[in-house]
Amino acid sequence: MFGLLGLVFAGFVVLVVIGAVLGLLALVFQVVLLPFRLLGVVFKLIGAVLFLPLLLLVGFVALAFVGLPLFFVAFVPLLPLALVVLGIWWLVKRGAHPASPPRSSVS
Repeated sequence: MFGLLGLVFAGFVVLVVIGAVLGLLALVFQVVLLPFRLLGVVFKLIGAVLFLPLLLLVGFVALAFVGLPLFFVAFVPLLPLALVVLGIWWLVKRGAHPASPPRSSVS
């Protein structure tokens, strides 16, 4: 029984050592390959900057064909309500009188 437990413990220690060695090897490879990974990021950024005008053009076309109709569908039904509110505001502003008459500056 203890022999099996010792064998399992030895296997666990072997796995830990192999994991540590592979982790160290991965760290070394990451450090060695870091300049190439950074270069890849730079090329991706250059590609994104070059692709940006096309993305803007597609965005404006989508806005024209999708955004404007959605705007009109959403806000044209609210137009009568907006006209009523503007009419009430005009009536209230038209009837507004100051509480006291202005003073004359003649002495």
